[in-house]
Amino acid sequence: MEDKELITNATQLLSDLNSCKQGTADDIRLQELLNTTMQELKKRKS
Repeated sequence: MEDKELITNATQLLSDLNSCKQGTADDIRLQELLNTTMQELKKRKS
């Protein structure tokens, strides 16, 4: 899977997670992990 595809998938997951808005500890941790993953992928892309 290419970085662009990973970023797209992570963005979609964040969008879906944010629309759920349950705010459990697991949701927050998943959001943090997705944000970190996207930042790293964007750094590699630059």
